[in-house]
Amino acid sequence: MERAVAVLTDVKDLAELLNGSSVDQARIGTSGGRLTLDMELTRAMPEQQRVVRYGLFKRIKTPWVKSRLTLNQITEVAIQRLADQPPNPVPLFSCEAVPGGYELIVTAPDGLRLQCKLEQLSGTFIDVGSPIDSP
Repeated sequence: MERAVAVLTDVKDLAELLNGSSVDQARIGTSGGRLTLDMELTRAMPEQQRVVRYGLFKRIKTPWVKSRLTLNQITEVAIQRLADQPPNPVPLFSCEAVPGGYELIVTAPDGLRLQCKLEQLSGTFIDVGSPIDSP
């Protein structure tokens, strides 16, 4: 699956899709005088769930896949470690329109938080590799 990230609803749809995902690696680099964020994730694929029978019992199997998210046009990045974790799980992504562009917040389950400012939303999300039964 490949999808473009160009409008705010794309990011919100992506946040729902990546609910419960893990961040394997995140890199911030430069391209054309701007910063880019390249993240490798492992996500569940609920769109490919199947029912497997174990004797008298049925179990739902959800495959997992490695994915890559690339965001371009980043003008500013702030990195912080959250000392206190909230009791409820924090969504991996959140994005808001702010004056002069967008603010994207990536919060990893271990408390690392990236706060990125973008002039415009520009990026791609793609599944790499083939699905596996357990991460």
